[in-house]
Amino acid sequence: MLQFQPLDLKDQSLFLSFSQKWDCQLMNYSFAVLFLYRNLFHVQYAILDHFLLIKATYNNDDYYMFPMGVGNLPDVLDKIAIETLSANKQVRFYQFCNDIAPLLLQWAEEFCQKTGKHFKIISVREDFEYIYSAEKLARLEGHLLKPKRNQINHFTQHNNWSCMPITKDNIEKVKHFDALWDADKITSESTSLSIENIATEEALNYFFELNMQGILLQVEDKIVAFSIGFPLNKETFLILFEKADRNYKGAYTMVNKLFATEISKKYTYINRAEDAGVEGLRKAKLSYQPEYLIELNELEIF
Repeated sequence: MLQFQPLDLKDQSLFLSFSQKWDCQLMNYSFAVLFLYRNLFHVQYAILDHFLLIKATYNNDDYYMFPMGVGNLPDVLDKIAIETLSANKQVRFYQFCNDIAPLLLQWAEEFCQKTGKHFKIISVREDFEYIYSAEKLARLEGHLLKPKRNQINHFTQHNNWSCMPITKDNIEKVKHFDALWDADKITSESTSLSIENIATEEALNYFFELNMQGILLQVEDKIVAFSIGFPLNKETFLILFEKADRNYKGAYTMVNKLFATEISKKYTYINRAEDAGVEGLRKAKLSYQPEYLIELNELEIF
């Protein structure tokens, strides 16, 4: 029987020993993201035959990520599927990209042929992750990004602003701003915004333990925006959470550009996560002209 246990901060080094070899651009293959959402989606892990298994549970359904490790992958997938089916549950592998799809497809065909089960692969558009050129986000050049430059010009012309890294000296101010931002947008617990608000609070509480980085934007001495994230690999930096006071026109665009400018000094790409199927968020992410989207899929065996 697979022995899963809750993800804990002390597991970070163990997780990194697997994920660093994986070298993935996807946000959910990072320890920090899984840790921040561990309570919201009951994230657990297990070690099986030199593979790291990650399982999340949502609405009583189990979802497995693609195993990270080196060894007999089909045998590991077989064990996951057999145990899940024996519990009268559907087998669901989620958050895997097109590069991995052929491996899972080949395994699923062979497994279903042996067991008489069926499978399907679903493209999950709301989970597609947006990848940008860090340099282009920093420069915001070209006709298509002129509206962004106009917003920044408005912000700089109408505000006495400053920008600085998030440190131990100012993180309590950031937490206070975040709490006020959340309170101003009270939503049902089931919404994606509420989930993000809880995860953002966790990110600020464990900011230094998770080796996160971020900047805050001030007008006079008042915080009006912040942006936080961390490196996913040697080339890609994830901007995980970004919040701004919309009473300050251009604050979102300004903090985006300022953080991208810092990131572009070390990283080629910026992952700005998914849009969760929110129409306004999708429109905003597309307006920044991503280099490409990572298409994510889900495989079900039933």
